[in-house]
This record gives sequence, structure tokens and C-alpha cells, in this order.
Amino acid sequence: MRNIQLAKRYHQIKNRLFFVNLLLNILALLFMGLSGISVYFKALLLRISPQFLVANALYAIGFVVFFTILGFPLNFYEGFVLEHRFNLSNQSLLNWLKDGAKGFVLSLVIILVGVEGLYLFLRKFPATWWLWATGFWLFLTVVIARITPTFIIPLFFKYRKLEKVNLKTKIFELLDKCQLKVKDIFYLDFSSKTKKANAFICGLGGNRRLVLSDTLLEKFNDPEIVEVVAHELGHYKHHDIAKLILANSAISFLSFFLISRILQSALLYFGFSHIDDIAFLPFLGLGFLLLGLVALPLTNAFSRHLEKGADRFCLTLTQDPENFMAMMKKLGELNLADFSPHPLIEIFLYDHPAIAKRIKFAEGFGK
Repeated sequence: MRNIQLAKRYHQIKNRLFFVNLLLNILALLFMGLSGISVYFKALLLRISPQFLVANALYAIGFVVFFTILGFPLNFYEGFVLEHRFNLSNQSLLNWLKDGAKGFVLSLVIILVGVEGLYLFLRKFPATWWLWATGFWLFLTVVIARITPTFIIPLFFKYRKLEKVNLKTKIFELLDKCQLKVKDIFYLDFSSKTKKANAFICGLGGNRRLVLSDTLLEKFNDPEIVEVVAHELGHYKHHDIAKLILANSAISFLSFFLISRILQSALLYFGFSHIDDIAFLPFLGLGFLLLGLVALPLTNAFSRHLEKGADRFCLTLTQDPENFMAMMKKLGELNLADFSPHPLIEIFLYDHPAIAKRIKFAEGFGK
């Protein structure tokens, strides 16, 4: 009973923080755009370098630094204080700050590439920039997916090869059934940062890896781990990574298109004359943020649909609903999940079905 109350309290706080952070970003973007700070900042940068790409890059860096500083108190509370308060973190403050610095640099590089690409298209192709931007976003997403196993994950965790012979044998039997070839099975030192457990298949093509967390290996027995792996194999067999990339690209396409339809009117309304004016970035960012917010229930609904399909695949493959239910219960308790969130919260914020629903699905499987 105490764990249920703790989980409810934990997620109530996280949900409130989500909306507070959202409101803070909306207000900050409006303030930057309406106060004239964005125009002043661009003018200052043009004195440093009148070159289009250089000025845009400097603006993007300043933009990221500003929002990083603005969001730091909330990020610190949610990522460090709250996790320690609910006994979910093993990380020291210094290590948390180191990870934050790595994440900042990584985000800066991605945003810098994205902003430079977007504004290059706005300048070169003012009538069709939204088509070029969609293609570029799809390309960037695929590149990130490919480099995640070999570059991004090692920035934060250490890979180790799985040594448990019996478990490896069972997992390779599943892999053979699903015709998935991997060089080896790896686990990550999650316990250096968190008490939570996870497993996933990441990467594309020959870069694909099956990864478990050491917390999963420590807290779960072999049949339960087999259920976790079988679920992840469901994502592989159903091509869910590709489906998610395409779905996100479709939403990006629609967002770019809608922004393009209102951009000229918005430019005139806010006193801008050129579509490729970097000082207009706060308004562009606000547009993408609001459209993303509108699309969030749809993207989460699609993700929950894929997760249910992976659960069904898992249960069909293993024919072991008892261990599936035991695994889900243990995973939820370990991760301090809210087993039965409010339906509106689930619709809006959950990209996985509620654990109580997944357990109920397993109970009725095959009956």
C-alpha cells in the first residue's frame, strides 16, 4: 500500500513539473520574441559576424544556453532531488552534473545542425522550405538512431558482455526464433546512476544491439528476463523503430507545413520582413512547441498501440503469461510506476499502456 501511495505521489509531482516546465518555456519564448530581446541579440551578433551561417550559429548557441540556464532549477529538482527523495537514484551530484554537461553538448550540436539546416532552407527555398526541412529532419533522425549504440550510449554508460551462460542460451534461442542476428548480448551499468531497470534493442541495420540493464539482471530471474527480451523482439519483428521514425516524420511534415502557411502573416504581424530572419526563431520555436503539444496525445496513442502489439508478440512467443505478469509487477514496483494513472494523464503523457492494463491483458491472453 505504501509503494502505491509513493508511486502516486512521485508521478503527481512529475506531471506537475511537466506542465510547469511547458508553461515556463512558452512564456520565455513569448518574452524573447515580444520584448525585442531577440532582435537586439541578432543585431549584436551581426556586428561580430555579418555572415549568415555564423550569425545563425551564434544565435542558436545563445538560445540553447539561455534555455538551459532557465530550465536548470526545474531539471535539477526533477532529475536529482526528486529521484533521491524517492530513493530511485544512486548518482552523486558531481556525476549528475557531468551527465548534464554531456547532455548539454549533445543537445547543442543537434540543435545547431537543425537550426542551420532549417534557416538554409528558409533562405534558399522560401516557397518549399517545409519539404526540405522534413527530409532533413528524417535524415537527422536516422543518423541519430544509427549512432546511438556506438556513440551516444557510451557517453553515459559502460557496455559489458553478458556472462550468464544459461540466460544467454535462452535469449539466443529467442533470437533464432525471431531470425535476429546479433554479435553478442550486452548489459549497461544502470546501477551507477539509478535503481530503475530497462532493456531495449537500439540502432539500425548492422549497428543493432540487444541491451539489458545490470539492475534487470540483478533483480529479475531468468524467465522474467526472457519475457522482457521477448517484448523487445516484438518491436524488432514489427519494425516499430521504423514506424516511429516515419510517424514522427509525418508529424514533422504536418508541423512544417502548417507553420509555412501562417509564417508570412506572422512575420508581418510581429514586424519582421524576411522569412529567414533568425530573430524570428522564438516564434518558430513557439509554433513547433504548441503543435507538438497538440500532437502529443496522438503520438503517445500510436506508441501505446505498438507497445500492446509487442506484449501480444511476447505472450505468443513464450506462452508464459504468469512470468510476464510477474515481470510487469516487479518492473512497475522497481521503477515506482503508477499502475493505474488517471485516464486523461495516460492519454496525454503515457507512451506505454498503464501497467495494470498490461497485466490484465496477460491475464486474459489465450482465454
